[in-house]
Amino acid sequence: MKMKNKIIKWVLIAVLVIGGTGAVIGYKMINKPHRNVEAAAAVSVAAVNIANEYETNETEANKKYLDKVLEVNGTITGVTKNQKEENVIALKGTDMSGLLCTIEGSVTKQYKVGDVITLKGICTGYLTDVILVRCAVQAK
Repeated sequence: MKMKNKIIKWVLIAVLVIGGTGAVIGYKMINKPHRNVEAAAAVSVAAVNIANEYETNETEANKKYLDKVLEVNGTITGVTKNQKEENVIALKGTDMSGLLCTIEGSVTKQYKVGDVITLKGICTGYLTDVILVRCAVQAK
């Protein structure tokens, strides 16, 4: 009987320690501050080049660009809104793919197809188009 109580005691202690650790990690992840994209150092790349690199070798392009702040220069092929009513600017890439850049905050200037623009944002990968989030328009 003593042995059974000891085992139950240790199992409960282990469960409490694991649960407490998980709660602390979860709290820290939820309250993690966002990266300031505007102030972050960025890798400069042309929209055509990054689209071509992803089409050619997605694995190598991910090593180079994934989760990094990029400063991308390209020609606008479309301006839309997503499901969250955020502005999305599409940039010309290759014949097969382009870049979709979700703008953070409001856009003060009206952009149109054919305008050349420089955006700074975080690359989240490739899904037939290269995806950039939390983008900000850079002044010329």
